[in-house]
Parts: sequence; structure tokens; C-alpha cells
Amino acid sequence: MNTATKFPLVYVPVCLIYLLINSSISAELSAVFKILPIILLATLVFRSCLESAGLKINLFAALLFSMGGDVLLEIGYFVPGLVSFLTAQIAYSVLFARHYSNWKKNFPVVVSLIIFSLVMSWVMWNSAGDMRIPVLAYLAVISFMGLTAASSSIKGVTLGALVFIASDSFIAINRFVSDVPASGWLVMITYYLAQYLLIVSAVNSLKKAEQN
Repeated sequence: MNTATKFPLVYVPVCLIYLLINSSISAELSAVFKILPIILLATLVFRSCLESAGLKINLFAALLFSMGGDVLLEIGYFVPGLVSFLTAQIAYSVLFARHYSNWKKNFPVVVSLIIFSLVMSWVMWNSAGDMRIPVLAYLAVISFMGLTAASSSIKGVTLGALVFIASDSFIAINRFVSDVPASGWLVMITYYLAQYLLIVSAVNSLKKAEQN
């Protein structure tokens, strides 16, 4: 059984542990369990056979700032958490932009992302109140991340980016518009899935590119 097969057998249970216990423990302890799946992904990057230190640094930066955002949001610091995740999205965007291919190959995705971003911007402008500027700034950056993923030669990251955008949209709608049923589970399941898809797809695709 190879690493690609074994990793989900560890990753999924660790994600589930957080989902099952986070509401019954302190915020500080919950934050520790929350970042464990992301630490596993960082370990996967570290153990990968990627030769480029720059690529590893890019991926580590995205995961490090994601962990920072996870902890800050968990203990109630929304804006600092937003800034940390914004930085993570920039790190992903830089990686995808460095491997630009052709945005036309995913034309329907690109157009859909632009339309979705415009609609969400309008919704947040009318719903986020005093938070509209940081929320719209984050929306712009994560939308750009999605566009760079859709235009990248790195296979598989487009789906991860779309799931990430969906996860953060659930957060925004639940916080500023109306309650989303089972929002805690919905947000975290899509978030952990998005990070898995982004990291595993990037590592596998970039490793193959280096070998060719």
C-alpha cells in the first residue's frame, strides 16, 4: 500500500476527531485538534520528493498561514484570522501563477467564478456591515486564487480551489446573511477536503513535472 493510499486512512480520522469533539472542549484545545489535519498535510509536503525548495516553501507558507487562521478563528479573532487566511490564499495564488497554462482551458469555470464573486460581493456589501471591507478584500483574493488555479498547469487544483471557495462562502453566509444548517460540519468538511485536494494534487502533479 503506497503513501497516496495510506494518507487518507490517517487524514480522514484525524479530521473526524476534531469534528466530533470540538464542541465539548475548550477553544484553546479545540484549536490544537483543528490544525492537526493541516500538520499532516505539511508532513506530506516535507516527505514528498519535490526537488524545488521554492515549491515546498510555497506550499508550507499556504499551510502555515492556514493554521494561523484556524487557530485565530477558533479562539474568536475573526479579522486577524481572515488576514492569515488571506495570506495563505496569496501563497497558493503565487504557486498557481508560477505554473500558468491557459485560462481558456477552464473557460466555464473562470466565467462562473467571476459571476459568483460579483454576486457574493454584492451580498456581502449589503450584509457585512462594518466588516464589509475586510470581507470583500478576502473575497477578492480567494477569487483570484480560484482563477489562478483554473488557469494553472497543476492538475487537480481547480477542484480544490472551488471547494475552498465554497467552504468560505458557507462561513460568510452563516455569519452575515442567515444561519446555514449544520454549518460547523459543512464548513470544516469542505475546508479539510479543499486543503487535501490542493496539497495532494500539487505535490503529485509537480513531482511528475520534475521527473519529466
